[in-house]
Amino acid sequence: MSTKAKMTLGITSFITIATVYGVHYQQMSEKETMRLGIAKDEERVAKKKRQDDNVLELAVQQELQRKLLEEQTVRKED
Repeated sequence: MSTKAKMTLGITSFITIATVYGVHYQQMSEKETMRLGIAKDEERVAKKKRQDDNVLELAVQQELQRKLLEEQTVRKED
């Protein structure tokens, strides 16, 4: 084999290996990004549910307070 053929083979082999590694790294990076996106979405949904639960609990507590104030008379002491 001539020197030029050996250099060509070496360069093309290096480029091929670098391309395969680069694509593999990119796929792993995208997979991790998607996994983080799913986790963030689940966290967002859970936070929204907690917020909705808190709003509902506030409404229940306010209704209970209103009923109790209707049933009781509050006197101010001098």
